[in-house]
Amino acid sequence: MAKFHRDDRGSQARIRTYKHWQTRQDEQSFRCVHCKTMIGIAPDIGTHHRNHCPLCLHSRHVDTRPGNRASACRGKMAPIGLTFARTRPDKYGSGHRHGTSGDLMIVHQCLSCGTLNINRIAGDDSCDEILAVLERSLSLPDAVRQECGRQGIVLLTGGDLPAVRVCLFGKGIGKTINGT
Repeated sequence: MAKFHRDDRGSQARIRTYKHWQTRQDEQSFRCVHCKTMIGIAPDIGTHHRNHCPLCLHSRHVDTRPGNRASACRGKMAPIGLTFARTRPDKYGSGHRHGTSGDLMIVHQCLSCGTLNINRIAGDDSCDEILAVLERSLSLPDAVRQECGRQGIVLLTGGDLPAVRVCLFGKGIGKTINGT
């Protein structure tokens, strides 16, 4: 149910309840803040919370935690790097490299407030753009790298390219992309 209040100008302003707003966001498509493409909400993309464009990987700063849509900033978020999701240590000794689950994540930085967020890649994300983000991240300023480190985000490096290719293309194909 909608609530109304008077703002400073005395006009009626509609305020949606959080639940109503969240439901509308889950049901609707959105326009990318960077490339302006209309993005539909597709089922079976490997994530429950679509929050970035699958073409250019840019996002809007809407979450304080995945899917909660509680951030007041609403700034444009640029993809600045890649990381792997971390997991707890495997008690059976079959853990992944560096305590990662193997899930490839995009590191976004808000261009308005500077906040760093990580988001899972989705099944329909552009593989070429993901690889381009990794390449661009190799020349990030030291201050950004240090802030990522302070927040426990381990940015991938050029040495991680084979693992990224395997995540994107599979084991047999990842080694043959771009002739390597």
